[in-house]
Amino acid sequence: MAAGARLRFQAGQRLRRPAEFQQAYSRGRRFGDALLTAAVRPNQLPHARLGLSIAARTVGNSVQRNRLRRQIRESFRLRQQALPPVDIVIGARVAARTATGAELRASLLQLWEQIATQCAR
Repeated sequence: MAAGARLRFQAGQRLRRPAEFQQAYSRGRRFGDALLTAAVRPNQLPHARLGLSIAARTVGNSVQRNRLRRQIRESFRLRQQALPPVDIVIGARVAARTATGAELRASLLQLWEQIATQCAR
């Protein structure tokens, strides 16, 4: 990426179709910690794509779910250039409901680093 270019999270960087999520779950590698899980599968695109699977019964009401989704998307947006071309589906564990913002950021940073090192081509 050119110096000074803006990092964006565009429509082409999102997983949308149920089949894309299912392929990541069935054929992807699993990563995770106490707060988050990730299913990661290589793709044929020049960039990483992100899908979110945040369940209401796991995280809570819509305010909590959407807050967590925003934090994950922002973290992905900032780290996308360091990630290999993979499809990533992020899920939340029950502990994410009570985690602080700093704990979530640390968890996401660790997750992105695992993906970058273990899924590089």
